[in-house]
Amino acid sequence: MLMILGLILLFLIMIIGGDRGVISLIALVGNMLLLSLAIWLMAAGAPVLLVTIGMGIIISCVTLFYQNGTNEKTKSAFAAVLITMTVLFFFIYMVVWRSETGGLNEIQAAEDDVLYYNMNLDINMRNVATAVIILSTLGAVLDMALTVTTSVYEVSIHKPEMKLTELVESGMQIGREVIGTTVNTLLFAYLGESLLLFSYLKMQDYTLETLLNSKILFQNCVSMIFGAIACVVVMPVAAVLVGRHLPGYNH
Repeated sequence: MLMILGLILLFLIMIIGGDRGVISLIALVGNMLLLSLAIWLMAAGAPVLLVTIGMGIIISCVTLFYQNGTNEKTKSAFAAVLITMTVLFFFIYMVVWRSETGGLNEIQAAEDDVLYYNMNLDINMRNVATAVIILSTLGAVLDMALTVTTSVYEVSIHKPEMKLTELVESGMQIGREVIGTTVNTLLFAYLGESLLLFSYLKMQDYTLETLLNSKILFQNCVSMIFGAIACVVVMPVAAVLVGRHLPGYNH
C-alpha cells in the first residue's frame, strides 16, 4: 500500500509539478537520505549535536539552493535561517535541559514492549530531544524565510522606487499574512498525530493537572511551539537581509 501511495505521489508531482516538481522530489529524497545518515551516525556514537548542526546546514542548502537556485533570495533566506536557528539553539537546549524531557515518556515507559528491548543506550537523551526539536523546526523556518525573501525580491522588481524600510515592511506584512496559516499547519499536524493519544488519556481518566505536568504533553507540544516562535523570529531577519543585499538597497 505504501508503494502504491508513493507511486501516486510521484506521478502527480511529475505531471502537475513538471520540472520543478521533479527537482522538489529529488530534494525530498535527498533530505530523507541525509536524515537516515544522521540517525546512523548518532547510533554509531557520533556527537549528536554536531551531527544535528551539520545535517541541518546541509538540508538547508539542499532545500534552498538545489530547489531554488543560488540567488539573492536563497542566500538571504539561508543566512536568516542560520541566524535564527543559532539563537534558538541555545534556548531549545536550555528548555530541554531544565525540563528533563529526554527519553521515554510516561506511556512509553509503561508499555510491555519496552521490557523486550535493551534500554542501556550509550547516548545522551537530552541531546537527542534537542536534535528532534531542531530538525522538526527547520522545515517550517525554511519555508517562512524563503516566502519573505521572495516576496521582498518581487516587490523590489516591480517597485524599484521603494525605500529599504518600505521593502522590509512589505516583507513583514506578507509574513504576517502567512504566519497564521503556518501556525495552524503546525497545530493540526500535532493534533492529528496525537488524536488517538488524547482519546487514550481520556478513557484512562487522567486529570487535567496530571496531563499538563506530563512529559508526554511537553514532548508533543514543544516542537510545535518552537516552530511557531522560529517562524515569527525569522520574518524580520529575512526581510532585512534580503533588502540589504538587493542592488540599490545595500546601504
